[in-house]
Amino acid sequence: MSRARPTLYAGLALALAYDAQRVIRLAPEAAGLFGGITLAFHELGHVLWSPLGEWFAVAGGSLTQLVVPIAACLVLRRQKDELGAVMPLFWLASSLGNLAAYIADARTLDLPLVSIGDGEEVIHDWNYLLAHAGGLPRDAQMAAWCRMVAWLVLGAALVLFARQWRQEMRRP
Repeated sequence: MSRARPTLYAGLALALAYDAQRVIRLAPEAAGLFGGITLAFHELGHVLWSPLGEWFAVAGGSLTQLVVPIAACLVLRRQKDELGAVMPLFWLASSLGNLAAYIADARTLDLPLVSIGDGEEVIHDWNYLLAHAGGLPRDAQMAAWCRMVAWLVLGAALVLFARQWRQEMRRP
């Protein structure tokens, strides 16, 4: 492998890390580079999980927005692209940051919501999920936990990237 590829990956990793930390700190004001695709997979998740009932249809949006970056990471690892496999972890950190903002909004319902279809009855996913679980008063704590996980994923992505990048640069 030439030295150009790891160098390009390094620039990309730094840009993605910067973007992810912005989203974790500032969501929902900062949707980040992955904001649009994350929203698309979130909405697709509602449709994919809907055959399992209303609760799964509602939870499926958030679940899918987290599963897709993990799946992308696993696919790239399977293809033996160790540097590339770290990149979706930056997306996952950003997605968790967006999710934390959505969870934090469960009681206040301030965020504008997106809906597939006629949009007459738009359900706030986390208001619905937490209300059904009796956890609505703990929305801020759950959001803080989600944000902490986002920071941990971002840190892990940086450490894994640095390790892989160093190995690539040492190869003859």
